Amino acid sequence: MHSASLTLRLTAIFTLIMAMACGGISLILYNALRSELVWRDDQTLINRAAQLRQLLEDGAHPSSLPLYFNRMVDIHQDILSIRSQHEQNVSINHTGVALPDMSPTPVNSPPNARQLHRWMDADHTEAAALSLQANSSLGPVTITLARVARERAMMLDRYRQQSILVSLAAIFLCAAVSPLLIRRGLKAIGRLSEIVAETASDRLNHPVPLQAIPQELLPLGKALNAMRQSLSTDFVRLTQFADDLAHEIRTPINVLLGQNQVALGHARSVSEYQALLEGNIEELESLSRLTENILFLARATHHNIQLNKEAFLLHDALETLIDFLEPVAEERGIVIALNAEGSVTADKMLFQRAMTNLLINAIRYSPAPGQIVISTYHRAEYVEIEVSNAGDVIAEPDKLFERFWRGDNVRHTSGSGLGLSLVYAIATLHGGLAYYRHEKGHTIFGLRLLA
Repeated sequence: MHSASLTLRLTAIFTLIMAMACGGISLILYNALRSELVWRDDQTLINRAAQLRQLLEDGAHPSSLPLYFNRMVDIHQDILSIRSQHEQNVSINHTGVALPDMSPTPVNSPPNARQLHRWMDADHTEAAALSLQANSSLGPVTITLARVARERAMMLDRYRQQSILVSLAAIFLCAAVSPLLIRRGLKAIGRLSEIVAETASDRLNHPVPLQAIPQELLPLGKALNAMRQSLSTDFVRLTQFADDLAHEIRTPINVLLGQNQVALGHARSVSEYQALLEGNIEELESLSRLTENILFLARATHHNIQLNKEAFLLHDALETLIDFLEPVAEERGIVIALNAEGSVTADKMLFQRAMTNLLINAIRYSPAPGQIVISTYHRAEYVEIEVSNAGDVIAEPDKLFERFWRGDNVRHTSGSGLGLSLVYAIATLHGGLAYYRHEKGHTIFGLRLLA
């Protein structure tokens, strides 16, 4: 089941945001408009009540107030009630809403919004009233003014309906236009996909043009360039590895093929066939070791080797290796000296394998007679084991630990060129490294392991 497209997801998100924005803005504007209309109605009611009170205090007759009232108010939503002890009460009410009982404001108190009495009529329309006491030429008079906010309610209803319609139109417009704009904005991803799809082995070293993609996709473009660079490096390394492997395997296969073809050319004695088989076995053992080393390097590269770490004494482990290799060294007149102390935690078998390769390398390329010195150095966080022998500077030290690489001055010797690669792989598996340096006429190879 495929997940929803990015265009659909973004459209849904933008539509939801638009709906929330329209709803929030409409609600805020509606409440602001309602508050403004209520405030204006309240001020109108207060001002009219104050004017009527002032007219009475200036000598106007209570019976004349309805005339002024009809001129300044809307009789369809405003109510006037005048109560006097000496004259007939006056009531103007065309709204059909009964005034509630309320306490009038004393004569000396100016009217304000706190004195307003608010209620809801039978059809749930808001109403507000203000009752004032006033002095007239005929005695005290109670003036009550009220307003039923029917026009205000209708205006707010119309505004609410129009806001809903406008919001719905904006939401539908957003839902319709967003996919077009999103697809246009996502063209950069399509172009990036085309560039990646065009990737081939001969184009791995061509980086993705970052100036052609938007700012938001720059991290992806940089990651793709880093991946292409890594793939290019790995492809070159793999190609070189395949070439070197074919070269290394071709030699023993050609030897085996040539020996067998010569042997089958005419009848041989038993001893000759035995010699041929012994030679074949030697070549096959060489192929077996080569295959084993290649498999080990492949597994080490992918960290697919389980380490059996243990703590052991460096002097004892190295002395065992020296006892094993000493006959080979003595044949070339080389003496191995050991200056080792302390311990290390590592896979002992892999450690011995790495040190064996370093010692064999030193025995093979040391001038005879000579001396090989094995030394250990304990640092704060790691231990260094170095093998030193007299020798010239190596021309390309940066390639020493590459697979199958062998210097021009050593190509005439035996070996496959994997020994130092194995040392480097074993050091990396232990979180350390292998290194080389030339110092005072001595070639020094070292193995650095975590303490």
